[in-house]
Amino acid sequence: MLKLILNVFIFLFSVIFAQFSGQMLYQIYQGVNVEKYQGKNFILEGKIFYNNEISNSSWIVLATVPMNSKGKVMKDPTHTPDAGIYYKKGEWSSYEMKGKIDKNAMGLVIGVSVAGKGSYYLDDFKLYVLDGKDKIEIPVKNGDFEEGSLMPWQSHAAEKGSTMSISTAKSFSGKQSLLIDNSDADVKPTFGNNKEVGKMIDINGVKLYYEIYGQGYPLLLIHGNNSSMASFDNQLEVLSKKYQVIGLDSRGQGNSTSDDVRLTYELMADDVNVFLDKLNLKNVNVLGWSDGGNIAVILGMEHPDKVKKMAIMGTVLYNNETSVDPEINKILHQQVNEMKARGVAENNMDYRLKMLLLTEPNINPDALKKIQAPTLVMAGEHDVMPEKHTRLIADKIPNGKMLIFKGGDHEAPKNMPEKFNKAILEFFEK
Repeated sequence: MLKLILNVFIFLFSVIFAQFSGQMLYQIYQGVNVEKYQGKNFILEGKIFYNNEISNSSWIVLATVPMNSKGKVMKDPTHTPDAGIYYKKGEWSSYEMKGKIDKNAMGLVIGVSVAGKGSYYLDDFKLYVLDGKDKIEIPVKNGDFEEGSLMPWQSHAAEKGSTMSISTAKSFSGKQSLLIDNSDADVKPTFGNNKEVGKMIDINGVKLYYEIYGQGYPLLLIHGNNSSMASFDNQLEVLSKKYQVIGLDSRGQGNSTSDDVRLTYELMADDVNVFLDKLNLKNVNVLGWSDGGNIAVILGMEHPDKVKKMAIMGTVLYNNETSVDPEINKILHQQVNEMKARGVAENNMDYRLKMLLLTEPNINPDALKKIQAPTLVMAGEHDVMPEKHTRLIADKIPNGKMLIFKGGDHEAPKNMPEKFNKAILEFFEK
């Protein structure tokens, strides 16, 4: 019965992972029985060797998805927070992912998700459960890739030209490893990775990447932390039918470059201001999500001539117990400490973006009165910030209006796109 459930779940897993990040190319995975370890913490380990350098558009991460006794997906996939934390140039990188097995989970599908046209060796996949002081290893079939066949590992979403094979050319241990080679893949252009449309522009000492779609009044999309314009993939088609949609990757994220200047939301808002100047755009509509909302708020405060209407989702004015779920900050602190322990440099972009979340923004609520644009302030019912904080923002903006998505969370643009897109269109078209 479990084998049947695992096979059913593998299909569901592949469908979900195909939506991951808007640029996912390849997934490798297998199902593992964890029924005896429900509610226990787990550690997934894997060795990865990059044949190319890591980049914003070419990377690999560990990933898991829990399944229940009926073979149904219990939660969205979780993955290694940042590929760059573990990456070592020219060496085997020891990737690790920690989590907790759901108390109702029957199985755990484990694997990797790969983006971009890179080439990688994988070896020594191991899964452990922490039971008190004991660290119990749960067998991962062919986790060392020493068998002649790849089974039970499976793949999904490979583009034409992608290959997966057992290799004796390089191994972390034993004589074999798994070679994933996407270097000759015929990667279809996607939003955020469409070189036929995308352009680079010099802004404040860095190069920002942007793409423009559709005709009509300009609508600028500003994405969240450690993300890219691709996060708005579920909005592009609908919005570009009515607007000239401008997707912009913030500095050091997506396909944009970075420098060593201290990251602040004020700096990124100024990037947007200069960007709009260079495109000869004024009084545009703005849609900001998460960090993008923070940036949009500062843009509206400091450069009111640039914003006609503004819709912001999951925005905060500052980071304390009244504005952000304490559990989020706890996780961020843990991740920062892990990065320090691994020797990750403080100028590493992943590190800097986490510190940005922990230390900023620092916006005085009363300063929101400088915003002249009508503003739709949105959040999910189960968002990372309390509804009271979202209401504070809406109330302090002279022409602010609050909208809470019932049953939604911080990922409402992705998880409930029909409701989100309808709300956006109604607001901008009034």
